[in-house]
Amino acid sequence: MHPTTSPNYSINSKKYAPTCIDLFCGAGGLTLGFCQAGGIPVAAVDCDHQFITTYRQMFPICQEASCNDIEKWHPSSAIDQVDVIIGGPPCQGFSLARGLRFVDDPRNQLYKHFIRLVDHFQPPWIVMENVQGITNIGGGVVLQQIYEDFRKIGYELDCKVINMADYGVPQSRKRAIFVGNRLGISFKWPDANHASSKKVLSSKRTNQLSLIELNKPYISVFDALSDLPWPMGNYFSHRANSQMRGPRNRNIYTDPAFTLRIRGDEFAICEFPADGAFSPGPVPEVEFCYRLTSNPFQELMREAPPQWIQNFKKAPVVNRPIEKLIGTRRLSVREQARLQSFPDWFEFSGNPYAQGKQIGNAVPPFFAKQLFSAIFAHLNKPKERQSFIRKSSKTVLYQQSVSSV
Repeated sequence: MHPTTSPNYSINSKKYAPTCIDLFCGAGGLTLGFCQAGGIPVAAVDCDHQFITTYRQMFPICQEASCNDIEKWHPSSAIDQVDVIIGGPPCQGFSLARGLRFVDDPRNQLYKHFIRLVDHFQPPWIVMENVQGITNIGGGVVLQQIYEDFRKIGYELDCKVINMADYGVPQSRKRAIFVGNRLGISFKWPDANHASSKKVLSSKRTNQLSLIELNKPYISVFDALSDLPWPMGNYFSHRANSQMRGPRNRNIYTDPAFTLRIRGDEFAICEFPADGAFSPGPVPEVEFCYRLTSNPFQELMREAPPQWIQNFKKAPVVNRPIEKLIGTRRLSVREQARLQSFPDWFEFSGNPYAQGKQIGNAVPPFFAKQLFSAIFAHLNKPKERQSFIRKSSKTVLYQQSVSSV
C-alpha cells in the first residue's frame, strides 16, 4: 500500500463495510484509521467525558458512543454482530508486584472487561494496543498470560512492537499492537514503508534493493508542519523530567518527533538546542492559513473530511515564506495533531490541555488505517466471511441508513 493513499470513507458503497466496537476509545484515533480504511464504527465507550464529546462530534455515524465505566457498559441490543473489536485497555495493572500473576491485580479489571466483551460478541478479528513494555514485564510472563486469556475464548494472537515512524507517522512512537482472530488465519502485517535516513542511505550503499524500493526516509517534523502558519525553529526539544539528566533535541529538518505525551508543554520548537531546564514560550498568535504544500504528507493532512462532517471550512492558501522562530515556543494543538497524523478537519473539544491529552493518548490514525486495510483484505474474502460472519439484518439496515449521510 502506498503510504499516501487517500482515505476510503465508503459508507455510501453498496458493498458491506466492516464494522467495529471501540473500547477505551479516547478521541478515536483507532476508529479514524478504521474509517479511513473503509469501515464503520457502531459502538464506542470511554469514561472520560471530554474524550466522548470529541468522539461524538467526529463520528456522528456511530450508533452508540457511551460515556461510561467499562464495567457498567452494556451495548445496545441493536448491536449483535461486529467484524472487529478494537481498543487500548489501560496498562497500570500489568505488573508482577508481590509475586502475583498480573491477572490478580484489581487494576486489571479493565483488561478483563475487554476480554469479556470480545467473548460476548465473538468478532472474527480483534486489535488491542498497549505500551511496548507489556511484552517484557516479568520476562514475558504477562505477554504469555494475555495469549492464554484470548486462547481460552477462541482467539490466536500475534503481537508486534511497532515504531509508528516506520509507517509514515512523523513521530518515533513505539507501541505493542496485538492482532487476533478466531479464523485460524496467520495474519500478514503491513510492510513498513519508511526508515531512518541513516538506514536508507546504508541500504543504497550496500545495494539492498528491497530496502531502497520499500522505504523512504522518516517524515521529519519540518515535513509535517512547515505548511502551517507558525514560525519554525531548528530543533524539536523534549523538556527534561525526573528520569532524564537533561533535555533531548532533534533536528526538525531530518528527524521525526519524540513520542507525544499528554502534556503538550513538555515539547518545544527551538531556535537553538535546549541545554538545560527550559519553559517553552507561548504559541504565537497567528491567523490560521496554509502555506503551499511541499510533500505528500502535507497534502494528506489537508484531505477533504468525510460526508458526515458538516460545515467544514478549509483555510485559505497563501504563498508566504516561513517565518524563522526566535527563542522557543510550544506546539499548537494543530501541530500536535499533525505529528500524531490526525488530518486537519479533525477537531478536539475542551481547553488546550484537554486537547493535548486526547492527542497524546491516541493511536496514530495513519498507522491504524494501514493495519485495518490488511485486516479488511481477509474480511473481503467470500469463503472466510461466509464461514465466520453472519451479517445481521440490523447491521445491514444500519449501513443502509448511514449511506444517505
